[in-house]
Amino acid sequence: MAGSGTARFLGRIWFRALRCEGPSLPSGPCLILLNHPNGLLDPLAAAALLDRRVGWLAKATLWKILPLRPFLAAFRAIPVTRPKDGGATRESILASFQKVHEVLARGGSVAMFPEGVSHTQPDLAPLKTGAARIALSSPVPLSLVPAGLVYGDRGTFRHGALLRLGPPIPFADLAGQGVTHGTVEELTIRIRAALQPLTLHEPDARCLALAQEVAWLLAEAPGARVDLEALRLRVRALVPRLGALSTEAFAALEARVHEVQAWLRAKGLRPDQVGHPYPAAEIRRWLPGAALRLASAVLLLPPGLLFWPPYRLAGWLAGRFTDEGDQVATLKLLGGALLFPVWTTLLTTLAGCVWGWRVALLPPMALLLLGLGLPILERAAEDLQAIRGFLRRRDPAVPELLEARQQLRSVFPELGC
Repeated sequence: MAGSGTARFLGRIWFRALRCEGPSLPSGPCLILLNHPNGLLDPLAAAALLDRRVGWLAKATLWKILPLRPFLAAFRAIPVTRPKDGGATRESILASFQKVHEVLARGGSVAMFPEGVSHTQPDLAPLKTGAARIALSSPVPLSLVPAGLVYGDRGTFRHGALLRLGPPIPFADLAGQGVTHGTVEELTIRIRAALQPLTLHEPDARCLALAQEVAWLLAEAPGARVDLEALRLRVRALVPRLGALSTEAFAALEARVHEVQAWLRAKGLRPDQVGHPYPAAEIRRWLPGAALRLASAVLLLPPGLLFWPPYRLAGWLAGRFTDEGDQVATLKLLGGALLFPVWTTLLTTLAGCVWGWRVALLPPMALLLLGLGLPILERAAEDLQAIRGFLRRRDPAVPELLEARQQLRSVFPELGC
């Protein structure tokens, strides 16, 4: 891919799986419009997955955070002053639009978040009109491309992200009329309608929550590696069906799903493990690789313990500084980017002073080994989870849970599972 090298490098560190679905970006200038559920992780994930380098519209206040400035430069960020941040004038906003138009006129592409704010709300936030105004006033023809971001667990290190691209939004009929209140309002409505089905956003919070819970219960893979596109499709299929249920039927289904979730948590099992037969042939194939991975994980424990303090400190600081779900991952990423080099430098200096320069090489080598060994540690954790599932396979509640899952599948055949 031709996306940002910095984004791909950081994306491979933070995310365990990155996936892009949907049609390729059209040739020529594009204005790419995304939902904004996860702070600075959103441009990171999208830039790592897009098939070209793009500029990014970003709030001007980010330039006040000195550690972010190198990343803003690497992402070709274009500052825009938002009215909510103070200091915004018509001239400053038009100047930002002009910079976007210059990129588009050179045949480049720009990405932006028309919601204007990152958030954890179930529905899309009210869209700002900037995207419509930029498109309608563009000096060159452009493609207006909607894109939805979906995360496996947005606040957790080493989970997955999906970028779902949609077909370009038609607006040639509006472009011919110029920038008016009516054309801006109509195009903004079209943008929202194009974004909604690409995401996991929905006005009915309770219905969306239950749809996601049911979709996870029917997942066929571990949470960190679940097919997020299949999950998105299941949720989108479930929402209208759940919304059509009577109040009593909805409440009964909700109670049953919560009961199943409680049992899974108590047993420490994943949904896909319930009822798995664990045939002898499968175990024989799995055992040698699992033994090798678990042995390798034991060898990786010393460097893991060596760098456990900055890892835990980054998570603790993120929890102390914010309780907003869309900012946790951002703070963890920034904290890790600061704490790991500092910790490595301290260990290297200490080792060099006490044992000499040869021993001083061990901390950076241990960090490199740990980074390369992350996939092994993750697979080893899955092996331990598989062992737990095997030991719980004869739990008396399993037949009842299997029957409940089968009932869900028969009630919602459109889930395709």
